[in-house]
Amino acid sequence: MTDHVITESRKTDNDKKIRLITLVSTIGGLCFGYDTGVISGALIFMKNDLGLTPLQEGLVTSFLLFGAAIGSVGGGWLSDRQGRRKNILWVAVIFIFGALGTAVAWDMSSMIIARFILGLAVGCASVTVPIYISELARPAQRERLVT
Repeated sequence: MTDHVITESRKTDNDKKIRLITLVSTIGGLCFGYDTGVISGALIFMKNDLGLTPLQEGLVTSFLLFGAAIGSVGGGWLSDRQGRRKNILWVAVIFIFGALGTAVAWDMSSMIIARFILGLAVGCASVTVPIYISELARPAQRERLVT
């Protein structure tokens, strides 16, 4: 009887821990949505401040996705090489640098570079985070936590 209660208690504690890790880890998805969506409102001001043409607006917008494509290819390899948790921490650092870069961009080129850096983080996070969560979760939880 006591063993069953202890096992259930550990299971509940583990479930809470997994949910917290999942919540924190999926902030990468929030960053992805924010970074891809916020550009539409920001372009109005960027067009005037940076003097962007329609072609340059398209470049600023699309370089995040270009970086994400490259980041997703390299993200799996990096997470295998250095571990999922460490990779997620590095992705958070890259997100910070990319966000700071977009905040202080002084011309179109600096904005494109910052957006590309953000894209690398987005791509890497979109590969690493679901794998990390699925490895931590019990089989019964995986479907709900990863999808």
